Amino acid sequence: METNEEKRPSKEKHDAMNTLFSVNGRNQLEMIAIADNKANMITAICVALVFLIITLFSSGVSIKGSSILQSMEFVMPLGILLAFSCVSAICAILALKPKIVRAKGESKSALFFHNYYRKSLSDFKKEMHEMMDTPDMIYDHMLKDMYFNGLVLERKYALLGFSYSIFLLAIVCSVTSYVLTSVF
Repeated sequence: METNEEKRPSKEKHDAMNTLFSVNGRNQLEMIAIADNKANMITAICVALVFLIITLFSSGVSIKGSSILQSMEFVMPLGILLAFSCVSAICAILALKPKIVRAKGESKSALFFHNYYRKSLSDFKKEMHEMMDTPDMIYDHMLKDMYFNGLVLERKYALLGFSYSIFLLAIVCSVTSYVLTSVF
C-alpha cells in the first residue's frame, strides 16, 4: 500500500503540470488572437482614414482650387490626423508582422518550428524521441516554448499599445487644432 501512496503525489503533480501547460498554452494563444484582432482593427481604421483624407485632399484640381482645403480650419486637423494615422497604422502592422525570437544553444526548444524546420525528418524525429524519453526534458522544452511565446506577446502588446496611444493623440491633436483654427 505504501507504493500506491508514493505514486499518488507524483500523479497529482503530473496532472497539475499538464493542467498548467494546457491552460497557459490556451491563454497565450487567446492573447495572441486578441492582440492580432485589435491590431487588425486599428490598422483598418487608420488606413481607411489615410485613404479618405488623401482622397479629400486630392478632390480638387489643385490644392488651391479645392473648396475644403481653402479653410485652414480643415487643412491643419486633417493633416495632423493623416500623419498620426500613418504612424499608428505602421505600429499596428508591425504588431501583426510575425516575429521569430531566435534562441541559441541550450535555450532552443525542439517544439518551436523555427528550430526544426530546416532539419531532416529523421533528425527531427531523433531529437523528439530523445526529448520524449525524459519527462523533465519535455517540461523543459515546454517551458522554453512558453517563455519565447511570452516574449512575442510582450512585443505585440507594446506595439499595439503604442499604436492606440498614437491614434488617441491624433484625435486629441486634430480636435484641438480644429478648435484653435476655428476660434482664432
